[in-house]
Amino acid sequence: MKTKIFLLSILFLILFLNGCIGINKEFAEIRNKVLNNLDDDFRSEYQFSIGSVGITVSSWFVDAAADEDLPAEILEDVSSVQVGVYKKIRSAGSPSITTLRELENEMLQKGWKSIVKTCDGNELNSIYIRSNSNEMLDRLFMISLNDEELILVEVEGDLKEVIATVIRDKRLNIKT
Repeated sequence: MKTKIFLLSILFLILFLNGCIGINKEFAEIRNKVLNNLDDDFRSEYQFSIGSVGITVSSWFVDAAADEDLPAEILEDVSSVQVGVYKKIRSAGSPSITTLRELENEMLQKGWKSIVKTCDGNELNSIYIRSNSNEMLDRLFMISLNDEELILVEVEGDLKEVIATVIRDKRLNIKT
């Protein structure tokens, strides 16, 4: 009996931690390209990935704790999230529009389309999307840089459904 419980526990941990150990190769490549385009030095604060099982378990806690159903509904359509936070340890100056263009060129080469890009004073923010082979919006990548840190976030899932859920919840009169 103890062996069965041990094996089930190991199986549960493997499934739960699937995608939680570290970031995937593509995220690491984008991170490296972004860091190489910046003249600053960074130290990794943390980087992690949460797979579908981890998100499902998280949605149970969110559903139990949230006053509204919206966060849990959104999490149902997300299959993975990767996050990297990098502390700036040496700054070569504020990000510029040139930095933003260089980042955009790198992302375009990887198949991402820019939907938001700003460079204001000491802050640079950009959001990119990518569709799968069926032209379904399934990935979002966000880059945020300021004087203190660089934050990278990638969300994968049925993002069209995530957007539709938000539109329905907020009762926006937009056709999806």
